[in-house]
Amino acid sequence: MFRKSVPLALAMCAGLLSGCASDEVVQVTEGFFGAIAVDEPRAALVAQDVLVEGGNAADAAVSAFFTLAVTLPSSAGLGASGKCVVFDPQSKRFEQLSFLPRPLSDRPDALAVPIGPRAMFALHARYGRLPFGQLIGDAEQLARFGDIVSRRLAEDLVRDGAVLAGGGSELLAPSGAVLGAGAPLVQLDLAGTLSRLRIAGVGDLYTGQLAKRYAEGAQAIGYTADLARMRQEVPFWSAASGVEFDNHLWAVAAGRAEDEALLAKTLSIAFHEADWSPAPSDADPVMIAEMQVRAANAVAEGNMDASDDEAERLFDGFRPEASRSRAVPAAVSLFGGRSHAGATSFSITDKRGLSVGCALTMNSAFGTGKVLPEMGALAAPARPGSEAPLAAAVIAGNNKAWQVHMTAMAAGGRPVVSALAPVIARHYVGKQEATAAVAVPRSHYDMAADALFAEQGLSQGAVNAATAAGYQVRQAESPLAAVRLFRCNGGLPRSELDCGVADDPRGRGLVLYEAVK
Repeated sequence: MFRKSVPLALAMCAGLLSGCASDEVVQVTEGFFGAIAVDEPRAALVAQDVLVEGGNAADAAVSAFFTLAVTLPSSAGLGASGKCVVFDPQSKRFEQLSFLPRPLSDRPDALAVPIGPRAMFALHARYGRLPFGQLIGDAEQLARFGDIVSRRLAEDLVRDGAVLAGGGSELLAPSGAVLGAGAPLVQLDLAGTLSRLRIAGVGDLYTGQLAKRYAEGAQAIGYTADLARMRQEVPFWSAASGVEFDNHLWAVAAGRAEDEALLAKTLSIAFHEADWSPAPSDADPVMIAEMQVRAANAVAEGNMDASDDEAERLFDGFRPEASRSRAVPAAVSLFGGRSHAGATSFSITDKRGLSVGCALTMNSAFGTGKVLPEMGALAAPARPGSEAPLAAAVIAGNNKAWQVHMTAMAAGGRPVVSALAPVIARHYVGKQEATAAVAVPRSHYDMAADALFAEQGLSQGAVNAATAAGYQVRQAESPLAAVRLFRCNGGLPRSELDCGVADDPRGRGLVLYEAVK
C-alpha cells in the first residue's frame, strides 16, 4: 500500500481526511474506501489499516478497541464495558451487543469483570473476516515498542491524572509527574497481556492463566476477584433499539442503560418536536436544555420510552419564553456533573455498508487509577462515580432498503447529551450543512451545578434568552464535547459517491474517509 508522512492538520484539511484538530505527524494511507471516526488518532489509523488490508468494519472495530487500550487508557482498556450497535446490509441484521459492567465481588467498591475482550470476540465471531489474533497485533506492538503520548491522552492526564499516583502506571514519569504530549510511552506488561490474548485466545482471560493473574493482581491492589464470575459473565446480542424517524432506526449505544435512554429520548424530541432551521436561533440553548431536563426527569422515573408519542407528551407546548423546568433530585444524581475522561466511542463503516458504533466506559477517568501487576492494565470499577462518564455512538439504518445513511460518535463527558442530538437534528432536519452543524457554538445545562455553560461565540441574544428563562449562564472552561458525523445522502451501499464526513475541531480524535472514484 502507498503511505506518506504528513502533518495531521494539513492532511485533515486537504481532503483525504476531514477536520483540523492537531499538528501531529502521522502516516496516512491512500486508496481505501470507508469511514472511520475515533476519539484518539492512532487508533483511527490502525483501524484504517485493517480496512486497507481487506478487513471489514467489525475487524476494524476490534482493532480500534485493543489499540485504545494502549493509546487512551483514561477512557478505554481491557476492563472497559459498554455497548456496540451493528448494521449489516448483507445479512440484513441491525442489532446491539451489550457488555455492561458486572461486579467481580459483593464489595461496594468491586472491580468490573473485564468483559470488553470477550465482547470483541463475540463481535468478530459474528461479523469479522480477518484472523482475530491479527487484530490484536498492532496494539501489542504499540505497547511493546512504544508510541508517543497523544494530545488526546495528555489532556486527560493533565485533568485527571492525579488518580494514578502510587498506582504503578507507566503513564507517570520517574518523578511522579504525568507524561506530557509527545513523551514516549512503552507498556511492556500490557504488551505481554496482549500477546497472551493473541496467542492463547481471549478465553484465557476468563478461564486460564490470565484469569488467575487477574485475580492475583486484583488482590495485590486491594480488591477481590471471583473467578466464577469471570467465567460466567458473557456479552449478549439483542435487536437494536433507538428512535424511529423518517423510515430509519436511529440506534443509540452508550455505556449505561440510563444514558442510552436519555440520549434516545433527547434525539426523539429533537426529531419530532423541536424547531430547527439552517441557522442557529437565540432560543436554541433554552430549547436544548429543556429537552435534556424533561428527558432526564422521565428516565429518572423509569420511563425509557423514545417513541414519537412520548416525545410529544414530554415536549408539547414548549415555549422558549416560559419558565424553565427543574431537574428532579434523581435526575441530578444520575446525570449531573461535567466528566470528561472515562468514556470514549468510535464509529466505522466499510465499503459494503457494514457499520459498527461502540461506546466504551471505564466508569471513571483512568478507572480505579490502579494498574494490575504483571498485566499493565488499569482496573475498572463496577460502578461509576458521582459524575458518570459518557460517550455515545449512533447508527441510522433503513431496515427496509438495508442502507446506512448516517453514523455519529460523540465523546467529552456529560456535555455529549447536549451536543449529539442537536448536531444530528440541525443537519438532518434543519438541513444545515454537516460541518456547519458541528461547528455551531454549544451550550450545556449541568444539573449538578444548576448552571447553563456556554461556549465562546454563543450570541448575546441566546445568553439573554437563557437568562430570561431562569438559567444561570456561565462561560464553559473547555469545549463542550466533540461530535463526528458520516453521512450518505442516498444510502450505502449503492450511493457511495454521495457520502461525506464532518469532523469537530473541539476534539483530538480523527475522522478518515475516502470514496471510490
